[in-house]
Amino acid sequence: MGEKRAPATGGTRRAPIRASNGSPRTDLLELFFDLALLAGLAMTSRKMAAEQSWTGIAQALLLLSTLFAVWVTTTLITDTYSPQRRPVPLLILGTMFGLMLMSAALPTAFGDHGLIFGGTWVAIFLVRGLVLAWSLRGRPEQERPIRALIWDVCSGTLWVVGALVAEPDWRLGLWLAALTVDYTAYGLRFPIPGRKPLPRYQVVPEHLAERYQQIYILALGELVLVNVLSLGHQPFTAYRLAAFGTAFLTAVVLWWSYARGAGATLRAAIESSPHPARLVQTNPYAHWLMIAGVVGTAAGVERIIEHPGERPGAAMTALILGGAGLVLCGRAVLEYEVFERLPLSHVVGVVVTIALAPVAPHLPGLAVSVAAGLVLLGVAAAEFLRARRPSTG
Repeated sequence: MGEKRAPATGGTRRAPIRASNGSPRTDLLELFFDLALLAGLAMTSRKMAAEQSWTGIAQALLLLSTLFAVWVTTTLITDTYSPQRRPVPLLILGTMFGLMLMSAALPTAFGDHGLIFGGTWVAIFLVRGLVLAWSLRGRPEQERPIRALIWDVCSGTLWVVGALVAEPDWRLGLWLAALTVDYTAYGLRFPIPGRKPLPRYQVVPEHLAERYQQIYILALGELVLVNVLSLGHQPFTAYRLAAFGTAFLTAVVLWWSYARGAGATLRAAIESSPHPARLVQTNPYAHWLMIAGVVGTAAGVERIIEHPGERPGAAMTALILGGAGLVLCGRAVLEYEVFERLPLSHVVGVVVTIALAPVAPHLPGLAVSVAAGLVLLGVAAAEFLRARRPSTG
């Protein structure tokens, strides 16, 4: 929840809003908080790798979207309110604990621990909203957390009802509806009938850009970790070492293409954009696509290192090729928002991953992994050559 910054008014009570002359850099507490999401990414990729079914993938993507929404809203809070002023540090630590609890319940969120997962989600948002509303009492900025609370009660009802439904498909549908309400409320800035729209999100470009850069790199850390752990628990063979090397090169390409592309210029793009609020609202979706793609790739890596010569089923093919495709889709959205152009190379890359889907189940998993890595490498190479080409404008 971003908030327009305003000077303190009256009294001795000090609001936790960031000072305009304060440091825009990420606080160490925020980096500590990120570890909770990293644990959630690990549990999500493990669920995908273990279940290998369309239902399992759909469930994992919804759960990942839920965890990422907690991270996004917390990042907007720390962009608006100083992490060094009470009660913000306690809010971050409380949210971190809740995120860790949700991550622990994730593998069985559609089984016995549904109420733990959904109930914790509701508790995070309701408690956080109440504390912020109390901290901002008497100030105009209080209206945003109050409106958010109204929406949180509506979506929270769906989260709790879904958790109480025993049928996994019904739970999936109810939780998808709840998450849609949450994302819609965020995107529309918590509209209330008969009330004026809230001001657009005002952000600190350096801080916000740094936070998204950091979480993407941490997501790549999940891919590296899965690669090492998967090989470490298996006998070393030529095929497994080849799968290990392919996964490493894929991680390098995913880092390099982001660090040398739109990710590196995110701060400047937010600062110079005539519509910075649009970037604030599209950034979460672009990075969600990329992070979901990295998590899917990590799940595929785990299975391929275990059985490099085994032919992947349809669900595993979706993880390997779909992971690459999601990363490219997210990169395309980010490139469009930052540079105001839709990169043809990314579109071609997505089309190639789709074209490979009918053939992939007939190939060894290692070959499919190599193919996905080559698609990503080809897109990165095309962008590198395009960037070096002198402009003719």
